[in-house]
Amino acid sequence: MSRVQPELPLKVVPGKRSDARALAAKVFERHGITLREDDPAFALVTLNELTLRKVMGELLQEVDQHIKVGLAEFQGTMQQVEWRAGKMLAQQVRDSAGGLERAFREEIASARFGAQQMVEEIQNAHRVATLARWCAVGALVAIAVFACGFWAARL
Repeated sequence: MSRVQPELPLKVVPGKRSDARALAAKVFERHGITLREDDPAFALVTLNELTLRKVMGELLQEVDQHIKVGLAEFQGTMQQVEWRAGKMLAQQVRDSAGGLERAFREEIASARFGAQQMVEEIQNAHRVATLARWCAVGALVAIAVFACGFWAARL
């Protein structure tokens, strides 16, 4: 099996004579047909090239238009997704804030109850100390009165 090497296309710029010669040489090499530089075949090649350029330009414009429309649709969809995500995030933040608020209220109520108990215990301790103090003062006064009465009886 013989492998035929694929040949690279010639770079053709319309209006250049050297390109017409190169193309004519390539046609002769492949097909054995001699073409002159003013041969009508080159006019067909030029017409094909111009037609191809026009069709490619139109195709590129259509593709560009489809890309713009697709991009606009994508941006609209992204805005909707962002809006929905923002709405869901706001709801989750509200739910979390409500849970934190309940937890804080429970903690505050618990701390308030604990503080009330501590105040009552301090007041009870203070009452006992005050009662003991007044009992001591009363006992001292009673002893002093008794001593004064005893002293007055001796005189």
